Amino acid sequence: MRNNANKLNPRIVASLGNSALEDIRAIKGADLIELRLDLIDGDPIKTLSDLRNATHLPIIATNRLNSEGGQFAGSEEERLFILQEASDYVDYIDIEFNTESRDDLLRDISKPIIISYHDFSCTPSKQELISILNEMSKTRAKIAKIAVTPMSLKDNLLVLEFLLEADANLCMIAMGKLGRHLRVISPFYGSVLTYGFVSRPTAPGQMSVSELSQAIRLLSSE
Repeated sequence: MRNNANKLNPRIVASLGNSALEDIRAIKGADLIELRLDLIDGDPIKTLSDLRNATHLPIIATNRLNSEGGQFAGSEEERLFILQEASDYVDYIDIEFNTESRDDLLRDISKPIIISYHDFSCTPSKQELISILNEMSKTRAKIAKIAVTPMSLKDNLLVLEFLLEADANLCMIAMGKLGRHLRVISPFYGSVLTYGFVSRPTAPGQMSVSELSQAIRLLSSE
């Protein structure tokens, strides 16, 4: 995995939840769609199938662990089975780094993988981030996604420095109020993805897709 921070190519992901089929009609400025299967009432695969028929944009499917901000109420076996089913309809599958049977799931799914790590309490040290990314790089994941929670502005500087130095296809997210502006800034430092919402946030500090696209466009203009 390699990151080229010298070439700005921001890819905005519209993160959708239970109102996905309504929100898809209002999306403007997104390059990809993430469907949070854990936020879907009813049959998530039916919703995913309908979403696939409603858009030409690439789709990421994730079924987020409770410990990493998700709301899936079933067993772990059920959660992973839904992800396997979802792989027939999508372009990417997002799998948490801390999933117990992660390596088995990676073998069973042929679609490109985004391997994700979330820390809702703080920003790990640089050495800890290096260790996490090194372990991610040992998998067959196409993109490493690390989301942290800044407790100070210095934490934001650490995030940007880490992005600049990372030799990986890395998506770096600073969650919460203190890190909100990094959702716009991080692509300029090499983050390959940045996530926004359409009708309601799916993560702390998320901006809307329209806000993201407008702000990135303004900062990108000469």
